[in-house]
Amino acid sequence: MERQRSYNGRRNADERPQKITQCTLRRSSSLPPLARAPPPPPPNELKLAAIAIDLNVRLRSADMPLTMQERAIRRGRALMEANPDETKRPAPNPTQLAMCLKKEFDAMYGPAWHCVVGKSFGSFVTHAGGAFLYFSVDKFCFLLFKTEVRPLVKPPPLLRLKIKN
Repeated sequence: MERQRSYNGRRNADERPQKITQCTLRRSSSLPPLARAPPPPPPNELKLAAIAIDLNVRLRSADMPLTMQERAIRRGRALMEANPDETKRPAPNPTQLAMCLKKEFDAMYGPAWHCVVGKSFGSFVTHAGGAFLYFSVDKFCFLLFKTEVRPLVKPPPLLRLKIKN
């Protein structure tokens, strides 16, 4: 006679299978080894993160040395807070912000820097290696990048072909 199952649907102890097989997991060679915790960031990156938090700046994307990033975010914050008339604080002019940041980077790190400042914009740019930064201060986003500058080489004059009729 067959034993009835208990009310919770489990088998009784004597109904368990007699033979229990162990399953061994094998790693296939295509799987990567177990991931380890990433190493802690260098102290300079921690310093930059602390500065960004202190200035209420959000770094969004960067391909730039840390010292240049620090200069840009400090200058961006200073430009946002600059106000000649303390009694009434008008909204910052994005064009003026971009011009000031661009001119400073042109003077410090050579020509061909470009800066876009605004609340809503799209971009798709090509930049020189190690010269791109995208960050936000309050409601404004700053896109700062440098392009390659090559000397203009005058092309050789075109040869005139004489055609006989």
